[in-house]
Amino acid sequence: MRGKPFTMNRLLRRSLFGAAALTVASASPAAAQWDFGIFAGPTNADFTGSYVESSIGTWGFTLGVFVERLFSRHFSLEAGVSLMGQAGSFKVKSLGRDSIWDYRTGYLQVPIAVNYLLPIADDKWELRGFAGFSPAFGGSCEIKPSNQFSFDTDCGGAGLPGGDFEKFDLLLQFGVGFDRVFKGGSGFGFDARYSIGTQNVLGEAAANGLSAKNRILDIKFRLFLPLEGPRR
Repeated sequence: MRGKPFTMNRLLRRSLFGAAALTVASASPAAAQWDFGIFAGPTNADFTGSYVESSIGTWGFTLGVFVERLFSRHFSLEAGVSLMGQAGSFKVKSLGRDSIWDYRTGYLQVPIAVNYLLPIADDKWELRGFAGFSPAFGGSCEIKPSNQFSFDTDCGGAGLPGGDFEKFDLLLQFGVGFDRVFKGGSGFGFDARYSIGTQNVLGEAAANGLSAKNRILDIKFRLFLPLEGPRR
């Protein structure tokens, strides 16, 4: 964990600066618009990697807020803050251990994405494809034997598999969405998003030169409204 706060802070500064620079450089005063929105929906998370011999995904939820800068009819930049509850992985059999365990983790995310927008049906509907990244800050990690009903132990305890919970991940994200846009610019829709973790989640995996990384699928139902004029 040594050195991570500096790395995370530097990454966040560069990410936010880059997003702001892209927005300013690409915006056209005649077409620029800010949208504000909220979202919520289910998630399915799992661990993958050389540390994980077998596992199954666990269902959870995500909710948050976002702002979107439309700088042309086909491109926008989106950033938000979201809470992801009950990520992790269930029925995990890890390398070198015979027992099977469930992990439950939680993250605060800062997703940033570039959208390609495709209006259809006289601009009443909008398809979107997007790609981006999300710094993710772990807030909790709990562990239990898979045959036990409730979680009551934090990760990292003596004799427990997995070791310490690594509390930072950088998720690469991509997906598609479908929105209904009303005349004034407000609307609703959903998107399906797949996230690939780039950092080890479990300290025991990292210590042994192995990998245990997040894979997350989420479906977000969105509501949005314009903060600055209708779409053009």
